[in-house]
Amino acid sequence: MSGWVAGAVVVGSIYSANKASSAATAAANTQVAAAEKSGDVSLEIAEKQIAAQKEALALQLAADKENVDKQLVVQKDTLDKTLKAQADAAASGQAAAAAALGQQIAAQKEALDAQLNLQRELFNKQVENLSSFKEAGELGQAKMLDLLGLSGNTNAPGYGSAATAFKVEGFDPNTLFEQFNAKEMEEDPGYAFRVAEGQKAIERSTAARGGLQSGAALKAAARFGQDMGSQEYQNAFNRFQATKAFQAQEYGNAFNRFTTERQNQLAPLMSLTSSGQASAAGQAAAAGNFASSASNALQGYGSGTSAAYGNYGATTGDIAARTGAGTSAALSNYGSNLSNTYAGSAASRQSAYSGFGSNVSNIYGTQGSNTINAITSAANASAAGRIGSANAITQGVNTMIGAGISGYNAYNQNQLLNKYLMKA
Repeated sequence: MSGWVAGAVVVGSIYSANKASSAATAAANTQVAAAEKSGDVSLEIAEKQIAAQKEALALQLAADKENVDKQLVVQKDTLDKTLKAQADAAASGQAAAAAALGQQIAAQKEALDAQLNLQRELFNKQVENLSSFKEAGELGQAKMLDLLGLSGNTNAPGYGSAATAFKVEGFDPNTLFEQFNAKEMEEDPGYAFRVAEGQKAIERSTAARGGLQSGAALKAAARFGQDMGSQEYQNAFNRFQATKAFQAQEYGNAFNRFTTERQNQLAPLMSLTSSGQASAAGQAAAAGNFASSASNALQGYGSGTSAAYGNYGATTGDIAARTGAGTSAALSNYGSNLSNTYAGSAASRQSAYSGFGSNVSNIYGTQGSNTINAITSAANASAAGRIGSANAITQGVNTMIGAGISGYNAYNQNQLLNKYLMKA
């Protein structure tokens, strides 16, 4: 009976062990399949996550490009507006400077014209006041030149009359300087008359005597001649001197009359000429004053115009310098903004690529970890199934062994009992 029971137990143990082993293997296969499916699902999810990361990266890059393009447009528009504003301001400043220059030059030209007109009016008035004297002087000079025979107008009345030398018709003034001599004495009218009368007396006396001249008569004639020469020399000399003095006086009177007439003829003309000369000198002085004043006015105009142009040049130069500085600053800011924009874009792209890489790395890391976990789970499940199956078999074997031992013990006990009972 105990043997049968033990056999039954062994058979039951084997059956239970096989069934437990099959169940453990089936559970292990189910876990392996689930682990493999979990790995596939993890890979699919990783691929979807990577695709999403790529799409997100593309969106980030597109958004960054759009942002960069907008910033570039705004910066370019700002630059253009700034440059236009500076150009408009420069044009306005230059137009204002040009208008101020025009007004300054116009004002200086107006002042110059007023000064020149006033000075010209004064000059014309002075010329007008002196013109009659100048005309009279010119007429006097023309008449005097006619009288002096210097004008070339030979048909003018009295042409050259004032240029004739003084002379007395039939008288040689050089004779006033002759010395009294025998010839002069012989030519003296008183002496010649008395000599002639005495000679006549002698000749009558001689004729009365029959034409004979005695020694006494000749002596008387000689004595008469000597006495006449002695007596009449002084008288002739005195008459010679008186005649020369009279001639000199008359010549001097004639010369004085000639000179007075010449002076009376030319003096008024010379006075007119002097008046005209003074008038001409006055006009020349007025012209000189006008020229000097006009020159000063023109110099003042030139200096003022030069200063106005200098100010205009300085102003336009300052405008150009400011415009250049503003343009340089605007371009510098534009370049700096472009650099910052591109730097920000580069940083943003680098961050996006870095985030993308990090996320992809994390996804691949997670997916790898999940795959490893799935493989490990599958391996663990397979190992667990195998271990469970082995445990079931081991448990069956142990049960069978235990049952055998128990049966063996029971058998031995029964045998011992039987022996004991039989002995009893």
